[in-house]
Amino acid sequence: MEANTAAKTLNFFYLLKLQQILPSLLTSLRVIIMPHIFFFFNQGFTLTVYTLFLVAIGTDFLDGLLARKLRVTSKYGAYFDTTVDFIFVVSFFSLFINLGIYPNWILMLISVTFFQFIISNLFLKKTIYDPVGKIYGSLLFAGIGITLLFDSQIAHNFVTYGILTSTLASITSRILYLLAS
Repeated sequence: MEANTAAKTLNFFYLLKLQQILPSLLTSLRVIIMPHIFFFFNQGFTLTVYTLFLVAIGTDFLDGLLARKLRVTSKYGAYFDTTVDFIFVVSFFSLFINLGIYPNWILMLISVTFFQFIISNLFLKKTIYDPVGKIYGSLLFAGIGITLLFDSQIAHNFVTYGILTSTLASITSRILYLLAS
C-alpha cells in the first residue's frame, strides 16, 4: 500500500512539474522545428515547409494559452517566448534576404523593435503589455507565411510595406506608453 501511495505522490509531482514547464517546452519546439523548415525549404519540399511552419505558429499560440490556463505565466516565460519569436522571425527574414527577396534594412527594423521592447521593459522593471507589439509579432509571422506561399513581387512589396508601417506603429505605441508613465 505504501509503494502505491509513493508512486501516486511521485506521479503527482511529475505531472505538476510537467504542467509548469509545458509552455516553455512548446516554445522550445519552434527552435527545434526551424532548422527542419530550412532544410526542407532548400530541398524544395513545399508542403512539408508549410506544415512545419503551421506547427511552429501553433506552438506560439498554444504556449501562451496554456501558460494562462495552467496559471504558470512568468516574466521568464514571456521573455523566453519573445526571444524565440525574435530568433524565428530573424532567421526567416535572413533567409529571405539571402535569397534577394527583401532588403537588408528589414532586419534592422525588426531588431530595433525587439530591442526597444526589451530595453523599455528593463527600464520600467516590469513587463509592459503592448497590444500593438503583440499584433506586430503576428504580422511578422504572417509576413513569413505570405512570403512562403506567394513568390511574387506584389506579395513581397505588401510584406515590406506592412513591416515598415507596423514597425512605426509599434515603436510609436511604446514611446507614447513610456511618455504617459
